[in-house]
Amino acid sequence: MKAKVAGALLTIIVLSGCASTAGNQSIKNETQQSIASKIFKGRTTKQDIQKQFGEPTRKTTVDTNEDMWFYSVMNSNMSATSYIPIVGIFTNGTDMKSKALTVTFQGDKVENWSFSESNDSVHNGL
Repeated sequence: MKAKVAGALLTIIVLSGCASTAGNQSIKNETQQSIASKIFKGRTTKQDIQKQFGEPTRKTTVDTNEDMWFYSVMNSNMSATSYIPIVGIFTNGTDMKSKALTVTFQGDKVENWSFSESNDSVHNGL
């Protein structure tokens, strides 16, 4: 029994060490629909956006009265088959999920926004 518990704990520790996250975690659970219910063109302000999503990953000034704020997050996990002896040599890979939110402001109000998400797999086995 102790061996099973120790084995389970070791597995959890090893697998959790092979996941990584980068970027702004505030958009991690967002969808196109959830963003649409939070951002309204011409009405939502920079303060509203910052309160909802925190500090952007990047800010850009397009012209004197137009700013763009970028939020992005990426999560990657090694695929489960990477841990199988011998099989992992041939099927080694990483599953990646990313999301990006871009908000364009005219003055202090949202002019436009876009949201994208992607699921990718990178395989580098033999």
